[in-house]
Amino acid sequence: MKQFLSIAAQRLLPPIAWNGIQRMRGLPSVSPWREFGHMATCANASPILAGEFATLYEKYQPLDPHVRKETWRYRLYNVAAFARICRDVPGDFVCAGVSWGVAPRIVFDYVDFSALAKTLHLIDPFEGTVANDSDAVSAAYNRDPGYVLCQYPAGAPVKLHRERVPLRVDSPLAFVFTDTGNPEADAAAIPIFYETLSPGGVIITEQYGNNIHHYKHLGDLGIMPIWLPSGQGVIFKPSA
Repeated sequence: MKQFLSIAAQRLLPPIAWNGIQRMRGLPSVSPWREFGHMATCANASPILAGEFATLYEKYQPLDPHVRKETWRYRLYNVAAFARICRDVPGDFVCAGVSWGVAPRIVFDYVDFSALAKTLHLIDPFEGTVANDSDAVSAAYNRDPGYVLCQYPAGAPVKLHRERVPLRVDSPLAFVFTDTGNPEADAAAIPIFYETLSPGGVIITEQYGNNIHHYKHLGDLGIMPIWLPSGQGVIFKPSA
C-alpha cells in the first residue's frame, strides 16, 4: 500500500516537487530538474551535459560574448541532433541567421562536415539589425563576417551569403536551420527552402513557438511544423 501511494504521488506531483520530497526522505531524485535559460526539463539531460555535444558546446559557446552560458545549450543540442540525422540525406546544409556563428560551428563538427561532400551555406547580411525594416543596430549581433569565417579550418566547404532571407540557395538541401531574429522573415523563407529540401531532410526554425501567427500560411502549403518543448519548430520532408 505504501509503495502504491508513493507511485501515485510521483505521478501527480510536478518533478521539481517530487524531487524535493525525495531529498527530504534521503532518497535520490528520480527525475533531475534542469534549467537551460528559459527552457527546463525533467528528462534525462545527460546527452547535452556530457559527451561529444557537451564538449563542442563548451568549446564554441564562448564565441558569443552576449549570451549566458546555459541559455542555448538545450536548443543547440536539438539543432545538432537533427543535423546529424541529415548527414546521409542528399543536399547541402543551411544556417540562416549566423551572428557570432555558434550554431553552425557546432553543427560543422558534430556531423563531421569535412567528411561529407556537402557545402555549409551561412546566410546573414551581418548588418546587426533584427527586423528587415529596421535600421537600429544591436551590439548583441555580430557585424563582422570575418569573425565567423576564421573559425573554420582552411579550405572548409563553407559558403557565405551576405543577404537577408527569404533567399533561394541554388542547390538541393538536406538540413536548414533558421534563426535570423526576424520570425516573419524566417517563416517567409521556409517554403523556398522546403521546395529544394530533399526527401528525408529537416528544417528547424528557432522562434516558432512565440511567433506561430507568422507561420500559419505553411499549413495551406501542406508544410506542418512540429512544436518542440523548446519553442522551436521542426519540419520533416517525407521520404519518397
